[in-house]
Amino acid sequence: MSENNYLSFSAPGVAAVVGSRRERKKERTRQEIYRAAMELFVARGFDAVTIEEICQTADVAKGTFFLHFPTKDALLLEYGHQAVQELEALLQAHQGSAITALQKVLTALAERATQHAAIIQLLARELVSRPTAFANATEQSRDLGQLFASLIVAGQEAGELRRALDPRIAAAMLTATYFVIVGEWAKRGGKFDLAQAIRQSLDITLNGLATKKLTLRPLQPTPRRNQ
Repeated sequence: MSENNYLSFSAPGVAAVVGSRRERKKERTRQEIYRAAMELFVARGFDAVTIEEICQTADVAKGTFFLHFPTKDALLLEYGHQAVQELEALLQAHQGSAITALQKVLTALAERATQHAAIIQLLARELVSRPTAFANATEQSRDLGQLFASLIVAGQEAGELRRALDPRIAAAMLTATYFVIVGEWAKRGGKFDLAQAIRQSLDITLNGLATKKLTLRPLQPTPRRNQ
């Protein structure tokens, strides 16, 4: 298997926009709506902004808005959609090991979050208070987990990573750790080095905490105390 075509990840709706002028114009309109919405949300807060105001700022009709986003809450998912889209393009061009690919993905995510810190802070606040949007964001995070799992499988097949481990569990660890760290970074107002924290999390995943290899034995159940 060659170094530059091992990636089998493909998320729905993530393919790069290609083809006709009409398709490119449609994507530009979507991005204009998203940018206008984020500027207004960051400046005034999510609840204070109406769809009509977003349309006015983006210079589109209300019907055009709904062609791209079924609800105002759906705008909160666009950041993740764009991020995964960029990651797929990054990996399609990647030549190297699966471990290097994991580093590239996590570095790109950290850099993107740092560049869009105000939006990340907005998302961290708003998603947790909106059950439907939060559920959709959780579903969307599975695309990232699927991407990580594909890279881990590639690393196992190449002999870089241990084959005995379930790639889905390793991918879930990477995905959950990433979101926890980014959430804490946003909560603290970007007061620590996000890229460094993400690199450290990958180091822990790949190399573990112990200074030497440990054999984990099943633990005996803790005896229950009589009430």
